[in-house]
Amino acid sequence: YYMKYKNQLVPTGKVNDVGALIRTNVADSYRACVELEALWRINSTLSWTANFTLSSNKIAEFNEVIYDYGENFDDYIEVTNTYRNTDIAFSPSVIAGSGFVVTPIANLEVTLLTKYIGQQFLDNTSNSSRVIDAYFINDLRIGYSWKPKGMREISLSGLMNNIFDVTYSSNGYTYGYFGGPTEYHQNFYYPQAGRNFMVMLALRF
Repeated sequence: YYMKYKNQLVPTGKVNDVGALIRTNVADSYRACVELEALWRINSTLSWTANFTLSSNKIAEFNEVIYDYGENFDDYIEVTNTYRNTDIAFSPSVIAGSGFVVTPIANLEVTLLTKYIGQQFLDNTSNSSRVIDAYFINDLRIGYSWKPKGMREISLSGLMNNIFDVTYSSNGYTYGYFGGPTEYHQNFYYPQAGRNFMVMLALRF
């Protein structure tokens, strides 16, 4: 797909006093993407699904406003930096997923889910020091269902997320300012859970 925007509302990379993303309109931007999906039934007990997304998400011109508080931090002025053909924040250019599904016996399904999220920028400057690193995680899902007399179905499922206990962040924000001639910039990240479990029981009548 190709989507060209006029006055798209995009995150600046900063948050307000309650932690919500601050957004601004940009006059000219676009998102272009190729998405691929595949399904392969290897045999009667094993199948594989996959998806792959390659995208370009650009702003024609972005004006970053930074406050300069001076060397004594007793007053401030606004400093504007202009960036052209820059990446939209929180828009990874590569996303991929995979799912191996095994059905060893009737009604039992075991699925290995794999996800890759490419590097994404915390703001709209394409600055390599303000990024969320790419991450690669795996989840394991097991489900079993049966149909006892007097009920439509009983299903029991378990999910182990992040089975290899990968340390990663999927979100964050950035903040910068000048103190005289020196620019200060700080990145903040939201760490995601390590290995964790979930169990669900569903009764259908």
